[in-house]
Amino acid sequence: MKIKIFLILFLSINYALAQNPNKLIRKGNKNYSDSLYGKAENDYRDALINDQNSFAASFNLADAIYKQEKFSESSTLFKALTEKAENKQQKAMTYHNLGNSLLKEKKIDESIQAFKNSLKNNPSDVETKYNLAYAQLLKKQQDQQQDQQQDQQQDQQQDQQQDQQQDQQQDQQQDQQQDQQQDQQQSQNQDQNQNQNQNQNQNQNQNQQQNKNQISKEEAEKILDALGQKEKNLQEELQKKKLKGKKIKIEKDW
Repeated sequence: MKIKIFLILFLSINYALAQNPNKLIRKGNKNYSDSLYGKAENDYRDALINDQNSFAASFNLADAIYKQEKFSESSTLFKALTEKAENKQQKAMTYHNLGNSLLKEKKIDESIQAFKNSLKNNPSDVETKYNLAYAQLLKKQQDQQQDQQQDQQQDQQQDQQQDQQQDQQQDQQQDQQQDQQQDQQQSQNQDQNQNQNQNQNQNQNQNQQQNKNQISKEEAEKILDALGQKEKNLQEELQKKKLKGKKIKIEKDW
């Protein structure tokens, strides 16, 4: 990029009236040429104190500030100067430097417009054409980067959505597996309980049956006593019949 410095000595203006401002401008121009931009800035400011309407002092002041990389301040000064420029040459130079300053601020769209305004006032300026083409190239690259970033963001969002969906599916599968396991466990528990109940009922029935089939010791003794008494009675009856000389058949009922 090319930055233009506007070095005007105002030789056509009355020397007596402009002597002090012009002297300060010349001093500032020398410091500027020696890359002493801070000193040049002070000289141009002193010149403006003597002549607030000096376009040369204002323009060169903005240039000195630009060289010190205070781009926001230089852009502000150049914008103001576009309104004070008295002819197309001044407008073209001011818009040219405004475009450079805005480009340094990475305000690409505004810098492109500034270069276009400069060319409206001086269509044959090669440096401005070059800077405009350069700014447009940066704009194209910026748009491509933004498009790439948007694509990357969309891809990231899609990846995140897919990951979320996969996580949800995995969670659902785990929940389903847990539910199935719980159902299976419940079924097994129910079957076990049913089997236990059936076994208990069978055991109870068997115990009851066994209890029915079993007789107590006392009952057994009574039965034996009764049988013994019956045997005794039969023997006595048999003896009596023998005594009478009669033969009888003895039948046991057990």
